[in-house]
Amino acid sequence: MNSKFKDILLTARGYYLAFGAMSKTQYFSRDEILCYQVNSLRKIFISAYNHIPYYQKLFWDFDFDPSRFKDLEDLQALPVLTKKEVLAAPHNFFSAVNIPRSIELHTSGTTGNPLTAFTSPEQWIVEQAAIWRHWNWAGYHFRDRMVVFRSYSPKADQPIYKLDHLRNWLYVSPYHLDESNVLSILKRLQIWRPKFLRGYPSSLYLVAKIAINHGIQIPSLVGALTASEVLTDEYREVIESAFNIKVFDHYGQAEISAMAHECESHNGLHLLDDYAYTELLEGEHSGERRLIATNLFNETMPLIRYDTGDKVVPSKEPCKCGRVFQKISRVIGRADQLLVHGTGHFIPSINFYTYFAKRPDILRFQIIQSSSNKIEVRLQLSEDAQNDAVEESVRQELEMRFGCIVDIIVGEDFIMSEEGKCNAIIQKIV
Repeated sequence: MNSKFKDILLTARGYYLAFGAMSKTQYFSRDEILCYQVNSLRKIFISAYNHIPYYQKLFWDFDFDPSRFKDLEDLQALPVLTKKEVLAAPHNFFSAVNIPRSIELHTSGTTGNPLTAFTSPEQWIVEQAAIWRHWNWAGYHFRDRMVVFRSYSPKADQPIYKLDHLRNWLYVSPYHLDESNVLSILKRLQIWRPKFLRGYPSSLYLVAKIAINHGIQIPSLVGALTASEVLTDEYREVIESAFNIKVFDHYGQAEISAMAHECESHNGLHLLDDYAYTELLEGEHSGERRLIATNLFNETMPLIRYDTGDKVVPSKEPCKCGRVFQKISRVIGRADQLLVHGTGHFIPSINFYTYFAKRPDILRFQIIQSSSNKIEVRLQLSEDAQNDAVEESVRQELEMRFGCIVDIIVGEDFIMSEEGKCNAIIQKIV
């Protein structure tokens, strides 16, 4: 099946699921949710034991019988799984039976170590349904006009925006948000009259700042949908005040582990208990928790008790919306730094995580910015990589994106923090 047609088909099925079964599960009682999670997890565990080497051994070693799983507390018998363990032997974590029909995904690799994950078509339908449902919370309906500041990287001879006629979305390059381009886009939007903005919080923040500075209003807007970066209080305040709208934030991962959404009450984010079973374990600092998650539907590559690497602040305050999903007040562990283009405007660093995640010949990267006219990029390459070709392609791509000189250093000499963490982005001028 053509990949584009397959994506449209699964997205459409997700749309119908969002307004069918998932429109009901969001209002389950707590007891109904717990029963739903237990039944879903039992199915996942049985499949994992039958088809996945890592879990066959793990369940045997810990005397864990998936067919007898009846209580969420039983999960405490299993250890927490780390990304490092999955990266060390990824082939031990997916089902060879399900791989041929699965969908391949890549984490953004915020520490410079991207992970390839696989998901079943059934889980991808749930993924789409959860997102459709969230957008419905915001008031979005299919083919409402939306401006998307993400997922578009034009070539040198292409315009900085393109229109998706099927969805009625206008994609704008997040790499070209200098003041002149943003003003031109804003004036077009006044005529086009979109209802929603969607994109990285940092990108929408930059657009909003320019709109405020020039007194530009877009009265047709009713909401903004943010994702992929931490939505800071400052970003939210500027976006909402610039366009007189409310922001609806989304949290998720390419590993298909957990998902959280901000509802119409705007009082924290709901962890989607009909999507994953999540545990909030004690963190290093008071008030924060480590987010541990087990997806309820991904039989292709189930990550059981997976440490997402993210930290959150829990909230026990009930939500006025009536949903009893677990709630967090905010995510604190995924702040992406802004990088500076050669012309002086900001560009979100998440774009570079995505770019390097699609390069299997690059094992790890680090971007160091000490000035707006020069970038240093350190790369660790795979053994079979052609160094000269990789260096040249990366240099050309990043010089186009940054608009400045890019120095490439190949090797394993990375700047490490005192805790031993290798930060992918080191920003010295912002």
